[in-house]
Amino acid sequence: MKNIVTIILLSLTFYSCSKGGDERLKEQESIRSQEQINAQNENQREWAEKMEKDLNQRKHFIEAIEGSFSGEVAVGDIDFDIKARFTSSIPIAYSDRIRTLDEINYDLSNLALNMNIKLENPRVSNSAVSCIVENYRPDINKGIINIISESCKNIFKLMLADDFTVSDFQTQERRATQLAQSVRNNEIEQIDILSGLFESSVSTNEYEFKLKRD
Repeated sequence: MKNIVTIILLSLTFYSCSKGGDERLKEQESIRSQEQINAQNENQREWAEKMEKDLNQRKHFIEAIEGSFSGEVAVGDIDFDIKARFTSSIPIAYSDRIRTLDEINYDLSNLALNMNIKLENPRVSNSAVSCIVENYRPDINKGIINIISESCKNIFKLMLADDFTVSDFQTQERRATQLAQSVRNNEIEQIDILSGLFESSVSTNEYEFKLKRD
């Protein structure tokens, strides 16, 4: 009888220990799972913040050049009028919350420039030639906009500028890069001058010009 009681007590003790061990294992597994979830959420949050920062820099760039510009380009003894208009492909807005990756990815995929540039000889009626480019992604690091398209007869290369007197091309390129950085950092909110090169469809010669915000 005594042996039976001892066996029962040992069995109960073993069961109790086993049950307690299982609960501890479940608790540890739950803690590990929650830690993994927390780490994954933190990684996604950090990645979303980085993507949002990149997106905001692109927004700043497009906002800085949105609008209308005009100028002239001398080709031989003819001064052609140039008019350019830049608009964002989607409305630009800023959020004060951490958005989802899907929301940010949508904006990154769809935010671009729509451009309409027109060249016209003011002394010849009905001579205007327009070029429309949609969903163009400018080089926001170098501050360069290249308008080369099958729908355009002519080629235009535009750069951010802030000085009408600078004519050296390499100097203009360096300045465009500097201005682009300031624009991305939102230190400059609006660009009022664009320097450019024009190449006609009937010639490989390049002609310099400047555009001023209207």
